[in-house]
This record gives sequence, C-alpha cells and structure tokens, in this order.
Amino acid sequence: MNSTPSSGDIQMAFPQNRDGLPIVSLDQAHSPQKVLAHGELLRRFVAGEEIKPVHMRIGIMGACNMRCNFCNFHSPNEEQFYDLFSFKDSIATDKAVTLLREFAENEGRAVTFCGSGECTIHPGYTDICRAGHAAGLRIGLITNGSRLGRPKVASCVAETHTWVRIGLNAGTEATFDDITRDREQTFSKFIGSVGKLRESAVDPDFRIGFNYVITLQNYREIMDAARIAHESGAHYVRFEPEFYSAMGHETIESVMPEIAESLTRAAELSTDAFEVSVPKLDRGPMDQVEEVEGDFEHCHYSRFVTAVGADGNLYPCPQVHLNSRYLIGNVVEQSYSEVLDGGPRAEWEASNPRRTDLCKSCFYRPQNELLELLKRGQIKLDEALDAYALEVPSTLHGDFV
Repeated sequence: MNSTPSSGDIQMAFPQNRDGLPIVSLDQAHSPQKVLAHGELLRRFVAGEEIKPVHMRIGIMGACNMRCNFCNFHSPNEEQFYDLFSFKDSIATDKAVTLLREFAENEGRAVTFCGSGECTIHPGYTDICRAGHAAGLRIGLITNGSRLGRPKVASCVAETHTWVRIGLNAGTEATFDDITRDREQTFSKFIGSVGKLRESAVDPDFRIGFNYVITLQNYREIMDAARIAHESGAHYVRFEPEFYSAMGHETIESVMPEIAESLTRAAELSTDAFEVSVPKLDRGPMDQVEEVEGDFEHCHYSRFVTAVGADGNLYPCPQVHLNSRYLIGNVVEQSYSEVLDGGPRAEWEASNPRRTDLCKSCFYRPQNELLELLKRGQIKLDEALDAYALEVPSTLHGDFV
C-alpha cells in the first residue's frame, strides 16, 4: 500500500508472523484485503445499513473418498466442536440448484464448493455447478483432486469454474497415500490434470493451485511439494499449518524452525507465473481457551460471506459450520431469503454473544480487523478505497471475498 495514514492502518490488519518466522506472503487470489474491492457494499456497511453476503461457502456432501489423518471432521481433537457433522449428510441436487438460484437472486455473486466432505463425488456436482454458473454465479472449488481427471468433471470445471484449489499435503506419493488413504492414484495424476485444466479453462481469470497442510508427518517434504506444484503447471502452492480449534498450531510447534526454513526456501521458487504462499504460522486456539486474539468485537466478515453445511443449515462462516452454537437456520427446508431476511439470522445475531465470547481466534482476523477499523472510522473509507485502487487496479477473484 501507499505511505498514506490509511495504508499504514490497513497493513496493521494484514497477517504477520512473530519474529524468527518467515514474512507472510499470500498469493493474490487469497489476499485478505479483497473486501476493499467492494466500495458500494462497504459504504452501506460503514453507514450501518443492511447488506447481504456476496460469497457463499457450501459443502454439499458430508462423505469423502479419502480419510486424511489431519482432517478436522474426523479428528478426536474436534469431537466437541463439530458436533453436527455427519458423513451421511448430503444436499439433494434439486435442492442445491434451488439454493444457488435463490442466492444469486439475493445479491449473491460467488460460490465456493468445499466443506466437510468431497463435493466432486456428489452425483449431481456438475449439474449443480452448471446451474449456478447459468444463474450468474462464479464458481470456486476446494477438492482433494481425485475426480479432476474424469471427463465429465474436467469439462464442467473448465467451462464453469473460476478457480480450483487441490489438497497436495505431501511431496511424495508414499506419504500422500499414507496421509490420505487414497486408493485412486490421485497424486500421480496431478502433473497431467492440473496443466490441462489451466490450458482449457474458459474463464480468463481461471486459477488452479495446491494447498498443503503442514503436519509432523509431511513437514520435511515442503520443498518437494513446491517443486511438484511448479512442475504441474499450477498457478500457486499455498501452505498452511495444521490447526485444531482447541489447540491452534500446537501439534507442529516443536519443529517450527525447520518449517520456517523450508518455507523460506520454497518461496524462492516464486516467479511471475507461479506463486508460493507463506502463511501465518502461529495462530492460537479458537475454542476452550480464555485468551482473545484480534482487535475486533463482532464478526463483521459474516456480513459479506456466509456458509452452508451439508446438513442444509446456514452458519456465519466456514470455520464454525457444523457447530450447533453457530447454527442460524435451515436454508433447504426453508428458503435462503427466509432464513436470511425472515427472522432466523436476525434472531441468531441478537442472541449471539460477542465474538470474544465464542471465537477467541479467527481465521478471518485480518478481514475482521480491517472492517472494524473502517467501522470505527480509524481508517477513512474513501482514503482506503483510493489507496487500494492505486495499489490493486484489478482485484483477482474479487467476488470471493
């Protein structure tokens, strides 16, 4: 950002690592400042007017064809948190299509398929995506990658998706198979399928890349994974540390110096055509703790983004979906607009305690702190918008706030 006072405050809200760890470097598709691309919405937000989410994160399946050993939804570390998770949950194709059309009719702009399961194994995945795309929504996908080589899925992704993020999570096939319990030779297909999708995608802003969850089992393969991602033809590789709501990043704290060194070396592979994303490495626990991280009282981010679980329920954000404390209302049994505007969301927000009582830390802390500073007037909106427009003339995937 510029050297204006507003820019300095904005940078304060950017994720930072403690001394001794690498500088956070996020690829442009995952910038936490993308909310500044929505000037009209921000003006309404700062003025205290009602706004509707423009981005929906949705999981249409609870089931998955892999069983990653770090998966939150199957971990004994999260049994108390994700109390509504069930691998049997699934949103029927016609219901999902109706929901996406309703979302588009209510100022929705973008949908990310993610969630507790693997969305591409849903029998209606391609039909749901094509219907959402036809309704004017931009489509993103977080996936384990096992179905991307299948012609029906590949053509749907190429013709309707704006981006795809694949779980890499290892630098060798043996470790990948051990971590994921994969039985479909998924790892060996990454180099072929990723480049083909990049070449065949219709959306000029299409991006495809990898996500790597760093664990005690795979942290020595960070460099191998970065090289594989680069050779595959991906746009980026995005690293993130293993996280549990009641533990934070505690599981890998003992090897953090080695992880930091590997990430610093991996970052050197970055080019104009390939980005290496270095994450915040020292985020604290969110649940069952007293210490509160972040200078904001309420979750403002959930005004711009919402989440739907495979159980059909609306939640404030994907970090807390499938937790009964955050359940707002069922958008499959009722309609999306009825839950959003007809009372359930307002009732939940009125009864919900301050975010400092529920979410002690927050994955979307940079966005929330920025929104809080704008709301307080500590950052002047017009100055912030001008500074952002000068620094980022065109926001990549701006609707995926």
